[in-house]
Amino acid sequence: MKNLIKLLLSLLFLHSFSLAFGQEEDSEEGGESTAEASVTGAATAPAVSAPGSIESNPVVGALRSGISISAIKSLGIKNLRSLYAQGGFDNLISTLEAVASSTGDIDLELLSALSAYDKYIKTAALDVSSMSFYTSSDRPALEAAALLASTLLSDRSVTSASDLSPNINVSSFTTDYNIAFVNLLSKYGAIGSNGDSVVAEILTGSLSDALDLGSNTRTSNYLSYLATFTGSASFGDLDATSSVLDIPVDNISITPGAIVSIGSTSSESTVDVSTLLGKAASDHRDSRKVHVIGAAKDMKFFGDVIFSNSNDAEDHALVLGAADDFMLDGSDVTYTGSNLGFGAGGADSDSMYLVNTNITTGGNLAAATLGTLNISNANFEVGNGGQNSDPDNVYLYANELIQVNGLNFSGSRLDDVYMEAITINLKDVAFPNTADVILKSRDGTVNFPDTFSNYKVGSVNLTNVSHGGTVLTESHFDGVAGHHDSSIRLPNGTAAVKIRKQY
Repeated sequence: MKNLIKLLLSLLFLHSFSLAFGQEEDSEEGGESTAEASVTGAATAPAVSAPGSIESNPVVGALRSGISISAIKSLGIKNLRSLYAQGGFDNLISTLEAVASSTGDIDLELLSALSAYDKYIKTAALDVSSMSFYTSSDRPALEAAALLASTLLSDRSVTSASDLSPNINVSSFTTDYNIAFVNLLSKYGAIGSNGDSVVAEILTGSLSDALDLGSNTRTSNYLSYLATFTGSASFGDLDATSSVLDIPVDNISITPGAIVSIGSTSSESTVDVSTLLGKAASDHRDSRKVHVIGAAKDMKFFGDVIFSNSNDAEDHALVLGAADDFMLDGSDVTYTGSNLGFGAGGADSDSMYLVNTNITTGGNLAAATLGTLNISNANFEVGNGGQNSDPDNVYLYANELIQVNGLNFSGSRLDDVYMEAITINLKDVAFPNTADVILKSRDGTVNFPDTFSNYKVGSVNLTNVSHGGTVLTESHFDGVAGHHDSSIRLPNGTAAVKIRKQY
């Protein structure tokens, strides 16, 4: 029942894989100018104003750009001049910003090799070099990892199918040094808020080694690490053996970016994914495909977007995911294929917003975040793809809080609605009479607060929530904490709304 949301959590994890050496120079080594000396404290009489232009005095230019004196001093004047000569003033500033963000010793030779990259890649690489097991012999591996990261982790705008190229899969990471690359991804933030813990649990060997991807060829091989990735959520024994969670990793492709922008404010965008998610060769799970449009930072939407697919069979999933925040506000998203998933790896209260939006998909809809899922003034329409298709489902998961203020399912052929978080807080939600609703919180208790903001942590909180037009009240529920059933029934005689406790 909740397999799609669990697959989405697995993919958020998988796509990240498939997705101060302080040195000061004296005048003999560095030849400081009076202006430079006034910064480093070497001159007995600091200059009132720094002579010369920024070009001739990069130290002064760095200070004027807001760089701290400690970051400048950690490099030393000679190294600072050398970095400036290699990459110019802008690259020097990004390097100094990375140095200022780093907490460990600085590998100056590595820093010099990173001069052409943006400050985020520089900072991530320096953080890897500060790890206890890093040695100078790992430098070539880390340089190669930074080069790959600079290719993949650039900002991306998606308004048409051509913007999805290049896309990658596991074969893209079979080269040497991918252990260094995965560690760099984690420090970059591309594996979510618990990335370092996940990497430490999975990877062994030095940064100069290659990860043996051939030993873990299926998504099911990674499910045991899910609790580390989420910080809490995992699968029960029966769920973990579900075939939905077991597909070949080779069948997952990714369109990566740093900040990914979807759509355009000037007109509706159509993005055709038919070539990426074509009809499966068979009904067996080995033929299922997943394509992820993945942001190593944030994903944002601008204007209405249609993701089109001539294949509307439920043999695939399109996943839109961000390692940090996912922001859908004021834009409508339609998928003409089947299953659609949204994901966010951020652990904050603003990690995912589905606001002022109509979301339509031919199959199932899933949304998952490691923080808070915020939904307001939204309509979810599912289950209308293909010929003679079965009704479909909506799955919502948040590590901390699902907070909904206005949600309808108009136009849906809806079967199951599954929500799980430590706390669920719902207001003005209208479940249709066909919906089999499971609401799972930490304590499995039901609460009816006097106001939306006065919710009880650990409970399922309901304010003006209806099923089939009947507003739910305390009198509709019986049972004990962890197991409450509504007196409103489905045609098969089972409770229409079930309140349950998390694992």
